[in-house]
Amino acid sequence: MDEHEVDTDAYYWNIASDAGRRVAVIDQPQAVPAPLSNGIQLSEWGLHDRNFAVHRSPSTVLDEVATRYGSHPVERCDAHGETTDGYRALRQALLDGVELKTKLILDVLERERWYLFTGTFGESHCVGHQFWHFLDTTHPQHEDAPAEFRDAILSVYQAIDAAVGEIVAAAGARHSIVFASHGMGPKVGGPHLLADVLWRLGMGGHPLSRRALGRVLPVRVKRALRTLLGQRNLTHIPGSKGRGYGDLRSNQKQAAPVRNNRCGGIRINLVGREPFGCVHPGGEADALVHELRTELLALRDPASGEPIVARVSSAEELFGDDHHPDVPDLVVVFRTDLGLLNACESPRVGLVEFPVRRKAIPRTGDHTARSGLWIVGTGVPAGRAITGANVLDIAPTVLQLLDVDPPAGIDGRPLPDLAATS
Repeated sequence: MDEHEVDTDAYYWNIASDAGRRVAVIDQPQAVPAPLSNGIQLSEWGLHDRNFAVHRSPSTVLDEVATRYGSHPVERCDAHGETTDGYRALRQALLDGVELKTKLILDVLERERWYLFTGTFGESHCVGHQFWHFLDTTHPQHEDAPAEFRDAILSVYQAIDAAVGEIVAAAGARHSIVFASHGMGPKVGGPHLLADVLWRLGMGGHPLSRRALGRVLPVRVKRALRTLLGQRNLTHIPGSKGRGYGDLRSNQKQAAPVRNNRCGGIRINLVGREPFGCVHPGGEADALVHELRTELLALRDPASGEPIVARVSSAEELFGDDHHPDVPDLVVVFRTDLGLLNACESPRVGLVEFPVRRKAIPRTGDHTARSGLWIVGTGVPAGRAITGANVLDIAPTVLQLLDVDPPAGIDGRPLPDLAATS
């Protein structure tokens, strides 16, 4: 994430702050730190993934908090080494992290009257990624997993549940919202195969992938190259305009995979949009999209013979013709019912093998599309399920509950069941 490309004025807590509401923001995930006009913010103190340094604003208020509570017990979730001692230490650190985060939140919460107070527990995210195979009896690694960790996910979830109850009770707010950003399930892979698949399809690039280059270069050569290049990664070239679009800095490459979380993403090297564009918009680009869609849907699991791609959608199909220019041109949804996608094959691509699980990122759990939202408070109908909602509806709903008009162009809409409760 490039912090300079994010419009922090569009964050709902910034909008509320600018509207005169007193705001406290504790560890909003995947958010660029930005000063508030009317409130305090602590960023990346105890999150699963840290993109920036810990940020406190204003520091005069939160320096005391930082001194009192120190650092979060978990610095990096992937650093357990897949050992029994490592997993044991991580589980305890996550439980300690929940306890410490709860104390910190209650401390800030009780310091003054807040119109909006938002805090995040990242421990649920970490435990789901790292301990999934201990819980999931169908996972291929489950039988070899020590039994002492099979309740690790449940224990962390129970600790967070108790913490939320304590915080809601202490807040005494008109409305309390609990949001689980996504679900968790087995990490089956799929997007990690795209780089090799695209090369096999003739989309350009060098046949030596990052892992293959690391295998064939002698250690002394790699060290010399790192010294010469100032420690830069030897094979990864940042995407066009620095947005992480994959290696499109070549007019010999028609398409490249992009980081897109659970679903695969592909960016077309379009003339007029990318600095080294080689695919012309219109008929040429449409033909390439059709070719990619056809070949991706032809990929099969070598073990079962089943297709591994559920669907391939264009940006226009998903978001309309006026979609944001940063979204991938193609989104590739891989099946999750075939087990680990360690390989794929097709008549044109041949056999591509790349294991899902690697030592650098030893995760067995991954995101799912299932989110959860719970709201209690004045005028909220008890026991009614929210239907037809989207995660994008949360921001305008929060603003409405604060009697702040959502700005024009904001994504999402206020939840209709709460229309008369603010």
